[in-house]
Amino acid sequence: MKKKNVVFCLSLMILLAGAPMFAQGHLAVELGHPVYAIIDTAEMRGVVARLSSVKPYTSRQTAELLAAMMGRMEAFSPAEQAMIQRWFDAFRAGTGVEDSALKDATTGGKVGIRFESTARLGVGGLIDLLDGSGTEAFKDLWAVNSRFVPYLAGDPVSWLSLKGEAGFTFDKIEYNSADLTKGLYLPYEFTKEWDATHIWFGEPRNSDGDLDYPTASYDIRQDIAAETDSGSLMVRFSRFRRDWGVGSGSFSLSGTARPFVGAEVQFKPSKYFAVTSLIGSLSNWQKGEQEKSTSSTAISWQKMLGLQRMELFPFDWLTISATSTLVGAKRLELGYMAPLLFSVMYQNQLADIDNLGVQIDGKAVLPGIATVYGSFFTDEMEITNLSELFTKARNMFALQGGLKARVPGLPFGMLTAQYTKIEPFVYSHYPTWYPDYRLKVDTSYTQDGENLGYYLPPNSDEFLLRLDAMPADGWRIGLRYAFVRHGDNPQADWNAGLPRIYGDPLKYMDYGKLMQYNKDFLHDGIYDYNHIGRIEVAWRPAAPQVLGLSVPFELSAAFGLSYTWWEDGLGLGRAVNAPVWKQVLSVSCRLFM
Repeated sequence: MKKKNVVFCLSLMILLAGAPMFAQGHLAVELGHPVYAIIDTAEMRGVVARLSSVKPYTSRQTAELLAAMMGRMEAFSPAEQAMIQRWFDAFRAGTGVEDSALKDATTGGKVGIRFESTARLGVGGLIDLLDGSGTEAFKDLWAVNSRFVPYLAGDPVSWLSLKGEAGFTFDKIEYNSADLTKGLYLPYEFTKEWDATHIWFGEPRNSDGDLDYPTASYDIRQDIAAETDSGSLMVRFSRFRRDWGVGSGSFSLSGTARPFVGAEVQFKPSKYFAVTSLIGSLSNWQKGEQEKSTSSTAISWQKMLGLQRMELFPFDWLTISATSTLVGAKRLELGYMAPLLFSVMYQNQLADIDNLGVQIDGKAVLPGIATVYGSFFTDEMEITNLSELFTKARNMFALQGGLKARVPGLPFGMLTAQYTKIEPFVYSHYPTWYPDYRLKVDTSYTQDGENLGYYLPPNSDEFLLRLDAMPADGWRIGLRYAFVRHGDNPQADWNAGLPRIYGDPLKYMDYGKLMQYNKDFLHDGIYDYNHIGRIEVAWRPAAPQVLGLSVPFELSAAFGLSYTWWEDGLGLGRAVNAPVWKQVLSVSCRLFM
């Protein structure tokens, strides 16, 4: 019998040994879970192959991958073997993601509560305040983001899992999207962790959570997933964060994107290919007042997202993928709901009114050494000659290349080196008139005002280095350095219709002035240059017993340091901000009950 068949049989026996205990097997394993680092390492070492880059994975998929690793333990160090064994046992028992005090041992149904809290402190400002040289008040030097999340989960039948969360947040936010010099987030790090306006007693009753004291909001999620016994077909109706890409962050759908409600179909009938299709509902609650307006200049933010991704696995070591993207007004367009119709082609039958894009990915695994990958995204790019690729503003595209290399001697050690470039006006799109709408509809590639794709805005690039490892069971460390450059021109210039290069997904190009835009990276606007460093440590031990109950928890701490300066690349002598240092300490806790 061939070695691969032996490994498969062993893995299947290991998995089936715990099958009766396995619960909520079709629910998603949240992005950021430590098991993803284990899976990436196993792929790099050739233990598992032909992995889809559509994440999150389900608990069942994760358990199967861990079972495959259990059959190839010789590829891992003793410390790594212990961690694989721990997570395999947890996912086999249905507690790989979380556990709860109230659960039905027969059916696996759960009623639980998850508590999450992150506190932030401006270390540099606090030191300056203590020695008398500071100019910021103490109220501006601390922030907190907390979530109290009751949830229900269960398996009504063997092929169906469901989970619903009704979370409440209690936040004091220190962030200013228009001013990188303010707030307790490193440059471009911020993403909302709540779903609507904050409310409290007194005045103002409603806010964005940026008052001098904590206020309340909410955060709702769901996951309903059905899957065939073979795992070749899955249908999902969910609201959570997703990531579709081969690198550290994706152009089409990144893990930093805000959650949205999506209906998803995954189809993998063969080891050689997989197809995933998704239709999502998008909005922007911060612009909700415009929905009620009768003004002809008002904008509606009721839009939809459509994605289709085809992944080819010609060899164990090679993956080639293509993704089509669209954002348009919400409507019952059957063609966009058809999983096997490439929307970028189909939309030409619909008057070409939506915001469309295409992403091409490639990934090659050099077993035991590294994973090399590349990605190219075009956002309604005009085909042109290569000499105009970086000078003609109509060429809206993004590119990324990198590698993830093994770090010998460090358990699950991985070094990532990556370069990302996003051209001006990528993700932006002019508001569009639709037959069934009384207002123009925003069709920018955003949800809740944040990019659906890569976390950086248009007209930017990034050199990224990061080191991740699990030095001991339950421990994770991460070191990250990024050099980010981003250019924009003032909002007043865009409001006045000046044909300049802009770096904001909501500042779209005026196609009537197409030839007046002069694209010249670093020399076509006001640029911010950012050195960004971060170190993070997390501890997630085996769940302790409290009053006879298993209570999983996780503690983490991070320190971030950044230095930012600005230059007027146009040489117009415009005033720019003074250089700014940021030192931010954050401490987080997660508790599952």
